[in-house]
Amino acid sequence: MGRVREETFSGAKWQMLQKCTLEPVQLVYGMVLARLISPEEMGILGLTSIFFAVAASLASAGFGQALIRKLDRTEADINTMFWFNAGMSLLMSAILFLLAPWFADFFHQPALKNITRVSAAMMFLNSLAGVHWTLYQCRRDFKTPAIIQMCVTIVGMPICLYLAYTGWSYWAIVIQGVVTGLLTLIIVWIVSPWKPRFIWSNQSFKELFAFGSRMTAAGLLFTVYSHLRTFIIGKFYSPGDLGLYDRGKHLAAVIPNTLNGMLETVTYPILATIQNDDTRLKEVYRLYIRITSLVIIWGVFLLGSLAAPFVRIMYGDSWLGCVPFLQILCFDYALLQISIINLNLIKVKGRADIYLRLEIIKRILSLALMLWGATISVEAICWATVIYGQLAIFINCWYTGKIIDLTWWRQQKDYWPYIILAAIACAPAAILALLPIPHGWEVVQGDWHSYVRHYGFLVGIVACGSLISALIYFGILQYRRDRALIEIAKSLAHKAAIARIPLLGRWVCRLAELQPGE
Repeated sequence: MGRVREETFSGAKWQMLQKCTLEPVQLVYGMVLARLISPEEMGILGLTSIFFAVAASLASAGFGQALIRKLDRTEADINTMFWFNAGMSLLMSAILFLLAPWFADFFHQPALKNITRVSAAMMFLNSLAGVHWTLYQCRRDFKTPAIIQMCVTIVGMPICLYLAYTGWSYWAIVIQGVVTGLLTLIIVWIVSPWKPRFIWSNQSFKELFAFGSRMTAAGLLFTVYSHLRTFIIGKFYSPGDLGLYDRGKHLAAVIPNTLNGMLETVTYPILATIQNDDTRLKEVYRLYIRITSLVIIWGVFLLGSLAAPFVRIMYGDSWLGCVPFLQILCFDYALLQISIINLNLIKVKGRADIYLRLEIIKRILSLALMLWGATISVEAICWATVIYGQLAIFINCWYTGKIIDLTWWRQQKDYWPYIILAAIACAPAAILALLPIPHGWEVVQGDWHSYVRHYGFLVGIVACGSLISALIYFGILQYRRDRALIEIAKSLAHKAAIARIPLLGRWVCRLAELQPGE
């Protein structure tokens, strides 16, 4: 367990460093950008996302996951994957390029024609670095990709803000994507030790495709589902509704996507190395469930509790319409990691057949719920997502339990305590968020004192609510001697940077010395 814990936290360290470096910058970036680009303009960019997501899924064909899982991978396997992905990406990009005028007519947005064509060209260029990223995961080298992505993102942000400020509207975001994509491709090809060669193996293709094709089919179902809401809202409602929905979804997903993306990147190659030891696999699996649930559930519940003041601070009153979407979707994103870890375990066991079967069953359910919500309102679509999410967890846990002999009820007991504790701890924050802004503290245009009073009050609400919630939540976990919290503390206790923080360092070291309870 010690080696797995160290590998997990070593990989997570670089993923977390990337996020902790970029998140404060991205927060400021998002605040400024939201005041330069309206919800309607933001919504236009999301109209064709479903088509690009499907094309990207078809182009990758699941070869990346198949390559990571294949412990005896060869140079022929790697090069075959590269040339197949490059060829399929070129084909998909050409199709999207030709369909650009149809997209513009279908959504009644002429700007989509040129936006789609630029995005199609970038999709092909981005695919040329796909194998390099996969190989970093295979080697469990999470440091290099993190550094590259941090540097490229920091370069792209000021370019986007400058263009948005000078009136380029949504084109500022498109151009940012072009700049960062090209920079990433150039840096990866220079830094990566692997370079493609003209090698093609039919045997390698058959082996990778046997696993990858089923993963692709399952991935397509998930991709269509995850982008179908955007498509429906964009077509049957308005770009403004889509912009508000996307912003609410983005905020609800910030914490889960940050940690789940890190989780999937780090844990899949690690679980693949112990795929034949069911006892150890089950132990590591349960620990991952607890650790991720401890952090994600509380973080998402806290964000939902403080949604209104947080949105007003970040984006201004013009984006308050996204608050209901954010709060509803928090119930879904708080438990998303349960499904991700379950599906990762199914993949490392090589059961692509079960993975595909699960996705077919779940997408039939999701489509029925989605269509029901679409006939009512955007809020109903969000509630349909929440209902589906709970059904998906039940189905995933049931099948995973069969594979590693772990009952569904036992899995529920691993994360439900965090749901109850988070709800209790976040209740005071939710009450604070209901406080009205004092009379006379509203923003007066041109009066900086009113800005300070107004935003100072909102920041105080968010800070006080967060502090009270954290003290209640982590205080109860320490009293219960929670195993996941102690495992995190053991991995952090020997870090010099943590030890130098006066109160936090002593608390972490004290936790690391505790014996975990059950």
